[in-house]
Amino acid sequence: MKELLAKWGSKFGRADTQPLVDGVWRCCLGDEAYILKRRSNRTRALEEYDLLKWLSEHDQPVSLLLHTKEGVPWAEYQGSFYVLYPYLPGIPGDTLVTRSHSWASEAGSTLARLHRCLADYDAHTGFPGFDLFHEVSTYAWPVAQSYSSEKLHHRLHELGQTISEQLVNPYEALPRQLIHRDFHPGNLVFRDEEVAGILDFDRVRIGIRVFDLCYLATSVLSSTFSDLGRREEWPSFVQELIRGYAREMPLGKTEGHVFLYITYLIQLLFVAYHLDAGDTKRADVDLAILFWLYDQQEYLQPLIDKTVTEVKE
Repeated sequence: MKELLAKWGSKFGRADTQPLVDGVWRCCLGDEAYILKRRSNRTRALEEYDLLKWLSEHDQPVSLLLHTKEGVPWAEYQGSFYVLYPYLPGIPGDTLVTRSHSWASEAGSTLARLHRCLADYDAHTGFPGFDLFHEVSTYAWPVAQSYSSEKLHHRLHELGQTISEQLVNPYEALPRQLIHRDFHPGNLVFRDEEVAGILDFDRVRIGIRVFDLCYLATSVLSSTFSDLGRREEWPSFVQELIRGYAREMPLGKTEGHVFLYITYLIQLLFVAYHLDAGDTKRADVDLAILFWLYDQQEYLQPLIDKTVTEVKE
């Protein structure tokens, strides 16, 4: 590890490192902290560097990749590629979720401003596409069906029919652009109740714009689902999230209509991901969240439609 870090300069070779998750380390040099991450290849690292530089120049709160001694924003070491960037100090958004939903409007506004910048990024064509519907229909749906019991098979069949009837045609008309694709509370850093940092741009793709908003909403529900009180507050959280977003970038009527259906697809992806990881306990929770959302549809759909309309007016 020290040999790898020394590629950014001799002082980094003296850093203390601590693994955080697979492929991610925190590196400390006295009072300075950095994050080291493994990347799949140098092309992705260069795309990330160019995008972050452009976002920073357009007043987005991001942390730039550091150049190595060789003058490139990545290091190759033992057949793998790594990037290093300064740690952004502040309060992680996922620690605020369990205490208060007061940050929902701020998070929504932050996402809208990010989307506006991403939509203007000229080099967007170099990023891969992400087709949520295709990903679910070819991967997540079969995995969820193969796992579900006879009772859940009936419920999944009913859900599948609803998605087919209500989402297929509107889905094709949804606005598409570069999206963050991993916009969950843990990737937001807060200071003084404002977002001071947006993290993890390695999953940026071209996809439907509303995905990021739904992903954030679903992530919050997932983190608080076991708390009945927090679960009951989720609809009001979604309203504030949408209001914050729409004040910066209005949502289309179609985006409001499909909001819940996109959360269904995201939950199905979570189910499949956790099943593939062998975590059936987490997959069962994901299924419970999916069916809770579906059971609340008659209440939630008018609420979301009304919120989207109100902000426009």
